[in-house]
Amino acid sequence: MSVDRRQRPQTDGGRVVPNYAFTAGRTRSVAGADMPIEALVTATEKGLARSPSMSPELRAIVEASTAPQSLAEIGALLGVPIGVARVLVSDLAAEDHLAVHLPLVGTDGRPRRELLERLLDGLRAR
Repeated sequence: MSVDRRQRPQTDGGRVVPNYAFTAGRTRSVAGADMPIEALVTATEKGLARSPSMSPELRAIVEASTAPQSLAEIGALLGVPIGVARVLVSDLAAEDHLAVHLPLVGTDGRPRRELLERLLDGLRAR
């Protein structure tokens, strides 16, 4: 059985929800600038306190972010494209449910040497 990659399967009776439904068709957060996929997020106390009343997708993001998670990891966790994850994470950050930790960049906007070395060390460790 193949699944349309633009849709995310649900476990409740085989219902399929299109990815754009998670963001109400938005491709950008209401907060503005796009965050890089390597940005890390952690749940805030406010986010954890309010997570029981959130939608299942938002609750999953907040609860998974008790330990630092990258935007890419969150997309994989939810099984959605990175753009959808970016909008959901940005919305949660705008409401102070998540703290965003941006990667180290130099004055030229490129990743700093320390970040690249840590990335290389992590890849070698696998």
